Amino acid sequence: MLRSIITKKGILSLLIVFGSVASTMAADVIRLMVKEDRASCTGVAPMNCLQVKYKNSKNWEMFYSEIQGFKHQEGYRYTLSVIRTKRKNVPADASAYIYKLKKVIKKEKISVKPIATKDPLQAAANQKWTLSRINGKAVNSDRVFISLDEKGNKFNGSGGCNGIFGSFSYDAKSRSLTIGNIASTMMACADDKVNQLESEFTKALADKTFRLETSGTTLTFYKGKEKALEFRTEANNTNDIWNYIGKNRWKLIQMDGLTQQNSPVTISFNLADHRFSGNSGCNNYFGTYEAGSSTITFGSAASTRRACMDPALSELERKFLNILGTKNFKFDVADQTLNLYQNDRLVLMFGITK
Repeated sequence: MLRSIITKKGILSLLIVFGSVASTMAADVIRLMVKEDRASCTGVAPMNCLQVKYKNSKNWEMFYSEIQGFKHQEGYRYTLSVIRTKRKNVPADASAYIYKLKKVIKKEKISVKPIATKDPLQAAANQKWTLSRINGKAVNSDRVFISLDEKGNKFNGSGGCNGIFGSFSYDAKSRSLTIGNIASTMMACADDKVNQLESEFTKALADKTFRLETSGTTLTFYKGKEKALEFRTEANNTNDIWNYIGKNRWKLIQMDGLTQQNSPVTISFNLADHRFSGNSGCNNYFGTYEAGSSTITFGSAASTRRACMDPALSELERKFLNILGTKNFKFDVADQTLNLYQNDRLVLMFGITK
């Protein structure tokens, strides 16, 4: 009986030891430098991200996760020892790793210059904003738009068939805009789909209070944390949007709903030659594209043929090129992200990188 108990206890102890070893093997210790200020970024929703440098980083990178046990204090630059553990089952829109603070190696005071942020109503005023999404659904029409008169606290626009107009109040401190009653022309709408969209749009606007955010190319009306209405600059500003896309290099941060932490995948656009290029993980790729104000079509991509020794990196490359090979996408630029959609579903999200 005693031998049996000892044996069971021994087996249990071994299992605990092996479990502990397996857990340790799944984790590694990395060194991170954390910048003294955060930066605006968009993951699942707009937020303020830490900016970090890894061991071999030349430039600051957005950090879309959190570090357990670490409290960032504005105005201090940190050097941290961090335990990074790879998740077994990664939830949608979550990092592939869990980060936990091991030790604060260094903390130094750095002066932070205040960033002058322009009021979103001032930035958006007296422009024509075309509806691109309503309650998360893409809008395939250029007939619905709105314009905000900052000085008169009035708005006007189109619901698709009828002109709309009314007044609003605005609180600059909270950036909240409250729409009053909406008046409209009374023309009959022969197109049922346009009529339905107009009804949905005016219902979403009427007697509602929204928080405004604008990136210069997009205007968003938030209800809490949800994007109720999203607008884009009108087609005559298409060049502005593409100039913004073309002047930046973009790094993959989300694919098919999964956050890509420290992804090596990038894409850039040569506007003069209508060519795209980048790194797909192991290889460089390139090709041509055609673009409109909200659509992009990729031609066949050619790539180098280096062998990929890392299985995970090889699979990342395969999935990315497979999605890109489906060619036709809708896109928008929100804050500092370039988002590609298929069938109204976000499939690729890129963030600005150096």
